[in-house]
Amino acid sequence: MQNSIFHNSAAVLPVPIQNAAVEHLPCFITSNDVVLCRTHALSIAKAFSAEGHFERLFHEEDEGTVESYQKKLTHSFERNVCRLVEKTWVEESDEERKADTLYHLKQFCRSMELASDEIDYTILLPDCIAMLRDVVVLLFGEQVNTEPERFLAYALRVDPDFGLFWHYLESICMSPPFPQEKARLAIFLGMYFLAHL
Repeated sequence: MQNSIFHNSAAVLPVPIQNAAVEHLPCFITSNDVVLCRTHALSIAKAFSAEGHFERLFHEEDEGTVESYQKKLTHSFERNVCRLVEKTWVEESDEERKADTLYHLKQFCRSMELASDEIDYTILLPDCIAMLRDVVVLLFGEQVNTEPERFLAYALRVDPDFGLFWHYLESICMSPPFPQEKARLAIFLGMYFLAHL
């Protein structure tokens, strides 16, 4: 069980990572209360140690600020992940996978640039998570899929922030469909980590 690694007393993880994995992520996934989802999403974002302002996604009184921040975050995400994927060396047999990953990344980001009221985040969330998983598989290879427990342990040991990010992706993959606002938060949480590399 992936969560067990976060309960293991031998694993010395930073407190924000531990709290995000054990408390905030499960509460985010199970809660249907928008305010609680936002609170837990913000705690997860802070645990990523990213230099950003995730709370700007919540400024309901200023829709222009929210939309502007979403576009800025989408642009940073696309730029950083494109660079990461483009600079990743792969075997010749994985060149097509690399090209497909870049194509899906760009298509996803085009979908995110629509006006907020035109985006169906519940439909986009599975595409987002699949695309993010593809990026991780491209970077680390098939062990991500064949040995998920070992990969999580490795990721947490090498970079706890990335380990939390991977745990986040896997947890969202196994969750039931989210309503619109929760799916929006889930998408932007996934983007937030990679936008601030």
